[in-house]
Amino acid sequence: MNKLKMTLKNISLRWKFFFGFLITSLVPIVGFGVYAYTNTEKILLEQSYGNMEENLARASNNMDMVLDGYESASSLIFMNKQVQDLISVDFTNYGYEDLYYYLKNYFGTMMAINSDVNTFSIYTTNQTIAQDYYFIYKVTEEIEQEEWYRRARAENGKPVFMRGGVNKDGNYVFYLVRSLDYYSYGSLRNVLRMEIDEKHLLGVISEVSRDDEMMILDEENHVVSCADKSLTGRSIYDILEGYEGEIGNNRRDTAVYDGKEMLVSSVTSPQGWKILSLVSVPMLEMNIRTSVKNVIMFGLLAIGMSLVFSAIISILITRRIKDLTKSVEKMKDGVFGERIEDGGRDEIGILAEVFSDMSLMVKHLIKDIYEKELIRKAAELNLLQEQINPHFLYNVLSSITSMAIRSGNSEISDMVDHLALFYRISLNKGKNILTVREEVKLLENYLEIQKVRFGDAIQITCDLDENLMDCLIIKLILQPIVENAIHHAMKDETEVLHIAVTLKQEADYMVFTIIDDGVGMDENTVKEINSEIRTAVRGFGLKNVSIRIQLQYGQDYGVKVYSKINEGTRVLIKLPIEKKKKKDKL
Repeated sequence: MNKLKMTLKNISLRWKFFFGFLITSLVPIVGFGVYAYTNTEKILLEQSYGNMEENLARASNNMDMVLDGYESASSLIFMNKQVQDLISVDFTNYGYEDLYYYLKNYFGTMMAINSDVNTFSIYTTNQTIAQDYYFIYKVTEEIEQEEWYRRARAENGKPVFMRGGVNKDGNYVFYLVRSLDYYSYGSLRNVLRMEIDEKHLLGVISEVSRDDEMMILDEENHVVSCADKSLTGRSIYDILEGYEGEIGNNRRDTAVYDGKEMLVSSVTSPQGWKILSLVSVPMLEMNIRTSVKNVIMFGLLAIGMSLVFSAIISILITRRIKDLTKSVEKMKDGVFGERIEDGGRDEIGILAEVFSDMSLMVKHLIKDIYEKELIRKAAELNLLQEQINPHFLYNVLSSITSMAIRSGNSEISDMVDHLALFYRISLNKGKNILTVREEVKLLENYLEIQKVRFGDAIQITCDLDENLMDCLIIKLILQPIVENAIHHAMKDETEVLHIAVTLKQEADYMVFTIIDDGVGMDENTVKEINSEIRTAVRGFGLKNVSIRIQLQYGQDYGVKVYSKINEGTRVLIKLPIEKKKKKDKL
């Protein structure tokens, strides 16, 4: 077993792909072929019965539509009170002209509309009417014994379809009979009989399928219509040798017809008539043999194509993998930056492209780009940190100069003291990180300096989460924002500027919010500022703070500005939560 495993491992990848693709394709092909070969007869038999039932359903639907049309025509006569009134009049002392004229016009119109109907005839017990042997017939004792007459009388106005045999013109016909006693006329009895050529009905159902032989049966399973007219009127059980199955219940069966074995299926229409479908079994067997040959030929062709395609696919895939393997070996030997020109966009092509990029990247990293980038980042961070001190010092010295020019006030010494304290905290022994509490203390010293100049014109409130006061942040992030508000948000020095500073925790980060009620900014200015912050444009104030935060913590953190004209400005500072460790010394 171990020897077999080692042999399989040592086979080249090309042959592994080849046999893998071949087996993968052959298994379903062979499986399908065996299944199709062994089940062809069953499949075709099921398909034949399915087709027969589908054709029967369509034929039944066509026949129903035609028979419904005949029923509708009979209903028009059944509901025509004038017809029933005229044939119920006592004509002993009257002429028949009105009756014949009306029936001729009325039935003439009905026959024009229903061209399949040969005749519309009324059989009446009104002995005062003279029969014209076309539209009007008198009921005689012989007619009273006719099956169609008795059925019509028994159904009390319901239409009944019946086989009719051969008419005077030698054509096979069937009847629709219906009692016309809708209105009460004493003992008078009137029956409508419509004579219809059976070929019209057979044509409607035969056009559904040319392969099936169909027969129309009445309720007693006698043939009403079929292609072989000699079978008309015979019982289906006399026609199908030895057949004892039920007719009209969609039962699947076989029978012998005209010396040939046939598949049998049937369906019953709403009117009670049935359609029987017959399909030749010898024809089906011939189709089975043809299908088996086709299955075998398809299987052989599929196997041949599997061999060819398996070989082509395995060669194409392994050739590209081989090129990739050579590049990996070169990289192992110290050759970096060589690109693999694969050109594909599948997994192998993407892997080749990624490997090429990785090789080039390693080449650059080896040339000290990584170390130079670290040095540049550190220098940039320190430079940005140091930029704020001259900027702030400039503003403070301007304030001191302004105060000194106005008057020699002792408050100048207090301002200088707060300035010194501010620098002592901000320098933080050269460290860039301090606690939130120290950052707030630094802001307070700055505000004390500004109060010397502005007095009560600046009102600041703080709402700070005490649980976050000992968290670590980079220094000088609040003072530039507040300084920006004082120098740009004040309408004039006579109006009070309110500034609110809050600190809250949201999810796994904390947010400083600085809100003022100053002059505000228009929408375009706000968009410009936020855009400059995102693209890290150099500068002081908001951009300086945002750049330092993103350099320190990443692009998920930074500054966002919201403002409206004459309503004020709101600045959000998003920072990660970093707890101060006991051993940390700031």
